[in-house]
Amino acid sequence: MTKYPSHTIEQIMQHIQQADDTIRNKAFDQILEYGKDAVVPLITLLSHPDEQVRDSAIWALCELKEYSGQALIQELENNNPLIRESAAFCLGICKNPHATRALLFRLKDENEKVRETAAWSLVKIGYDDSHTVQEIVNCLYDDSILVKDTAKWILEHIGEPAFEPLLQQLMQSSRLSHDIISILAKIASPKIDVLINLLTTTRDIQQLSYIIQLLGKLREPDTIQHIIPFVNHSNRQVIITAIDALINIGEITIEPLFERINDESIFPINEMMPLFIRYKKFSVPKLIEMLQASHSSLRIFAARSLGVIEDKRAIEHLIQGLSDSNPQFVEACARALGAFSNRLVVTPLTDLIMNANYPIIKSNALYAISKSIDSNTALNLLASFSDVPLIVKKRLIQLASYFPSEESENLLQQALSIDDDDCKMLAIQGLKHIGTEKSIDCVRAAIINENPFISDEARTALKEIIERKQRGNIKTLDNSDDFV
Repeated sequence: MTKYPSHTIEQIMQHIQQADDTIRNKAFDQILEYGKDAVVPLITLLSHPDEQVRDSAIWALCELKEYSGQALIQELENNNPLIRESAAFCLGICKNPHATRALLFRLKDENEKVRETAAWSLVKIGYDDSHTVQEIVNCLYDDSILVKDTAKWILEHIGEPAFEPLLQQLMQSSRLSHDIISILAKIASPKIDVLINLLTTTRDIQQLSYIIQLLGKLREPDTIQHIIPFVNHSNRQVIITAIDALINIGEITIEPLFERINDESIFPINEMMPLFIRYKKFSVPKLIEMLQASHSSLRIFAARSLGVIEDKRAIEHLIQGLSDSNPQFVEACARALGAFSNRLVVTPLTDLIMNANYPIIKSNALYAISKSIDSNTALNLLASFSDVPLIVKKRLIQLASYFPSEESENLLQQALSIDDDDCKMLAIQGLKHIGTEKSIDCVRAAIINENPFISDEARTALKEIIERKQRGNIKTLDNSDDFV
């Protein structure tokens, strides 16, 4: 015997409108008995002002999903955004596989809640259809930022099924590479083997850079050994990208990087410096160890790097390096110590200047010490001006500018008579800083020079001195400490 509902749909709908929850819940149970005929009345409730009524209507439509699916898809075009939102939500709960295309279109809906709900429902439904995933990828190129952001959110939540189309898009076009890499970084961990394989097969520099960048963002320790060789790539873009990737992965890259340097499978380069500086707590001890390496090129690189990083832990070891038999290493250590404004470096560098056999070492040691020495030490060094090679003379001329005195002024005047244009230019600059009457006379005399560059430098210096004098800001050797 066929069982007929005890109330008509019209009566049931009147009961739903009542505020009594018990009557309303019973009415929703009853309307389900009408099956297909209940779909349209239930859809009208999707815009009901009472949220509980809307939620109950959504639940009922899900119970009737074999009948309601197509009707809900059609309601995604409804003029009322509340109905579009509720229809999208219902389709997501029902996981209706036929709704994906219509929901994709709702990603561009003018209403934010509709866009968000459509995105959520697309994730709930899933993506066995590769065409649908590609459609979402295409939304990344939409003119609307809101559509782009929604597409990003969906692709991140899709996970692995989005990996292949996103990677293919990355390899084919440089547009939106940053956004695509950002999404892949959140979903690509299960596919690391695919990316590592691409490192060995990809020849296109831009594509290779994208893959390395992506591996760096994944921050997986297993990728470090595969990225490290690319710091010695023939292309600078790849090198910089590899260094950035190692920085992104973190401090755990330092140990394996130095292992590869020490076993000579890679060689150190200056581009590594940002990595060393970023993680200097771990890199400085490794560089200090490298100061004892058998290969002089490694020791020189370590000394130069420690000078750039300026970590005080290196001072003692760099001072020890000043007594090495390799002049290039000694020079590197002297230069590195010059980066430290520390009194500890003054005595060893002064001794080096006095005793070194190589002019280039003396010159670099003078440059290094200029930040740290006192005036007495400076005057002692200036006293050797007549007996040192030209390259050292140039450093002493610069040093005289930093420590104004009668001796310094005499040295600078003497430097103007040296048959070397660089010495003349440096002397003019030094005399300009001293600015006494005697210095002014020397600078004025230098204007008459056959070299136009020297003449112009002297003319400019004299103008600056006169302007300072007019402002009352002119120094003498008695008040030079009051001036910068």
